[in-house]
Amino acid sequence: MTASQREFFAELDSNLHLARDEQAEILHELRDHVEDEVRELQEAGVSRRDAYSHVLKALGSSQEIASYFYEVHTRGSWYHTALAVLPHLLLALLFLLHLWTNLFWLASMLVVAIAISVLGWRMGRPRWTYPWLGYCLVVPIVSWGLAMSAVGYGAWSVVSRGELPLGLPIYFASFLYVGISLWVVIRFVSRVARPDWVMASLAVLPIPFLAYWFFYFYNGELGRQPLRDVDSSATIVFLILAVTTAVFFRIGRRLVRLALLVIAAPSMVILGWLSYQGGSGYMALFLFSAVSLALLLSPALFDLRRRRMERALRDLDWHQEILG
Repeated sequence: MTASQREFFAELDSNLHLARDEQAEILHELRDHVEDEVRELQEAGVSRRDAYSHVLKALGSSQEIASYFYEVHTRGSWYHTALAVLPHLLLALLFLLHLWTNLFWLASMLVVAIAISVLGWRMGRPRWTYPWLGYCLVVPIVSWGLAMSAVGYGAWSVVSRGELPLGLPIYFASFLYVGISLWVVIRFVSRVARPDWVMASLAVLPIPFLAYWFFYFYNGELGRQPLRDVDSSATIVFLILAVTTAVFFRIGRRLVRLALLVIAAPSMVILGWLSYQGGSGYMALFLFSAVSLALLLSPALFDLRRRRMERALRDLDWHQEILG
């Protein structure tokens, strides 16, 4: 195998963003195809190096090939699309029927999401499970935010009044919980983002709106807003999530998917802000929109780290091969 062929397949492997078994099968079949074409050219009198160069040039760039295979293999069927849309529709129904104020129905929804996510994890994380996985992150992320707000309030009390409003053990437990929950979320997201970080971004798509909705009412705004207005606006947001997810699954092009998510995340926060009579002000709206985009794009950091490690390992292998 020539250096150019090694580089071609290394870039293709890095850009496919598919499950490892799918990528291995594609790369194996493509290598066999290249070898067959090279063998035919050699029989016609072409040198092996020139034959490789001709075949790889005829195939096109590794990015184009990766984009084609990604679109073919990740475009969901209508059945898988319906399974992916289902959690958003269930939550829309929960708000439409005003059941979100009942702890039993909220707990039931969480249990169903966890059960389906665990089942999907054991099945190898099929793509339709990603929206379900996202809702499992809501509890640790919201509780992490509550713990951080308690710690921040304690720090502000020390600076402004010179005393802690709560005992030291509570703040120690809050710090411990913040560290543990953050570690769990990072580990979880890194595993989910490993094949395709855009799919992981789809999983975290509802979290910015849910966090905004929760902290809006946590700050005492619930009594100022008619609950039926809250129901209708939240129902609309979850229906938008359902439509966004359906379009995401039916359109296989990765850049289109990313653009769809980048537009949807802050739009839902803005819609929530407008629906809840302006919420906490323009600055809070800007901060929540910025945080929503940062959260949405955070899985890309894990993908960037993976790419750097894989590139370093390839360079090391090639260096050892040259020396050997």
